[in-house]
Amino acid sequence: MQVKEVMSKEVIVVKRSMKLRELLDIFKDFHIFPLVPVVEEGKRLIGVVSFRNLIDVFQSYNPDVLKLVPFLDEEEQNIFKIDISEDLGDLVVVEDIMEHEYITIQEDVSLEDAYNLMKLNLKEELPVVDRSGRLTGRIGIFDIVKSVFNQKGIIK
Repeated sequence: MQVKEVMSKEVIVVKRSMKLRELLDIFKDFHIFPLVPVVEEGKRLIGVVSFRNLIDVFQSYNPDVLKLVPFLDEEEQNIFKIDISEDLGDLVVVEDIMEHEYITIQEDVSLEDAYNLMKLNLKEELPVVDRSGRLTGRIGIFDIVKSVFNQKGIIK
């Protein structure tokens, strides 16, 4: 079975120019923040926004730089104690926080290969693209598990 047979085809996408406030408003009723594909014209995938990217908004420094200094301990910032301006919602746009390097999977890949790719990269969901890099859907680990249960006759 291939990814395209079990993937979700309806995916909420955003543009790189969307403001942080608008992004958060889209997901205000969600219990978890999903992996959000960032697309250009023609649904060409150019990045993703994850929950981690939202947490990074609270960082007052670039933690990757601190990792290069061996004797400095990186303390986790307390999001409740950081002074953030309300204007941040209009000043930060998706392009400021999105990941430019991300993992995708092609729609004609087998479910087993998709599962192994997710496991290898510790990902619970991946954007699905066609051969030209256009977003066609998303697949989550639960989609794969559910498909296996279906194949085994446990669910219909």
